[in-house]
Amino acid sequence: MTKIRQKLAKVYIHSQDNGSDFGIIDHLAEVGYDADFEVVDNGVGNKVISCEIYDTGGEKDND
Repeated sequence: MTKIRQKLAKVYIHSQDNGSDFGIIDHLAEVGYDADFEVVDNGVGNKVISCEIYDTGGEKDND
């Protein structure tokens, strides 16, 4: 059976480490969300993480 992903948000994560802070994305995956991301240049030479967050239809079972 195929899961349907519902897009919840598109966010830009501005990192002090020039686009290398993936802790937020890791946490989203741990609690059951799906995220597509890429590191992009924001136009002034800084890197940001462009992230689309999806609900995959249920919470992750941690038992």
